[in-house]
Amino acid sequence: MFSSGSGKTIRIKRIFKNDGRALISALDHGGEDALVNGLERMDKIVSTVIKGGIDAILINEGILVRYSDIISGNVPVILNIPLRTGFVKNAISLGADAIKTTYFGDVPIPIEIAEKMRGIAAESIEYGIPYVNEFIPMEKGNISNDPILVTRAARAAAEYGADVVKTSYVRKFEMVTEAVPVPVIIAGGEPGGKSIDEVMKDVINKGGAGGAIGRSIFQSSNPEQVVKRLVRIVHSSD
Repeated sequence: MFSSGSGKTIRIKRIFKNDGRALISALDHGGEDALVNGLERMDKIVSTVIKGGIDAILINEGILVRYSDIISGNVPVILNIPLRTGFVKNAISLGADAIKTTYFGDVPIPIEIAEKMRGIAAESIEYGIPYVNEFIPMEKGNISNDPILVTRAARAAAEYGADVVKTSYVRKFEMVTEAVPVPVIIAGGEPGGKSIDEVMKDVINKGGAGGAIGRSIFQSSNPEQVVKRLVRIVHSSD
């Protein structure tokens, strides 16, 4: 299911449990938007999602350094890095368990972006760290909800060396999971009026490996309880 190689295998099993699934708390928004509602006290939200039983957290390097005392030994870390080579070694030195890059853009993918993804994938093999490639396809400046386009984006991310693909949730999600040869997780959100619980149930039922959920957790009235509910859904054997 996952890439071979002792380093990658050891690290990825810290995040994805024996069922091959994971619920990840996406807390890397602050680097893009500065101060985000729900992320004012990163120490508080990190402690809260850990208490709720989150499988891993997705954060930026400054948060990992500042709050290493809270994080270390309590939760695996996926480090958000730029879509450029040269940052994988830094992630290793900071103690990350995996790396994640982000690309919101066109399908088919521009050649220069594909080359960057391939370069990061090569570095992830060299250093034995799993690579989560977040590829969110866009149409006319908006996130696409076209299952075919999302499937093409997710497949491209896998073809270019991702160990795990993160992409949008869409109807007919089985199209994505059946076409992609690595685990697929969703970005957060409640498309089509569905609750995040309903979305996650559908993802799991259709072969998904879980999700990296942001605002639906940290902007909720009770993040700890949301984490507990979603963890039960992700790791359900039903």
